[in-house]
Amino acid sequence: MQAINIQIPIELIEQGETAVLEQIAMQLYENKIFTFSQARRLLNYSLWEFQKLLGENHVVRQYDQDDLAEDIEVIKSGLWDG
Repeated sequence: MQAINIQIPIELIEQGETAVLEQIAMQLYENKIFTFSQARRLLNYSLWEFQKLLGENHVVRQYDQDDLAEDIEVIKSGLWDG
C-alpha cells in the first residue's frame, strides 16, 4: 500500500477540526490527489467558498480536462450548488 504525507501545523490542530480539514483538503488538491470538486466536497464547501480558501492560502488553482469533464457531469446531474 502506498502512503501520502500530510503536514498539519500544531497551531491548526489548536484551531479545531475545520482548520485541520481545510489543510488536508488543500494539500490533497495541491498534490493532485483530489480534484477541485473532491476537495471542496470533503469540506462541504461551495465552489466559491473553496475558491476563496485557496486564494487566501495562495494555492494555485489547477484546472485540466478531467476537472472540466467532472464539472460538466456535476452540472448535468443537477447537483451543482454553485
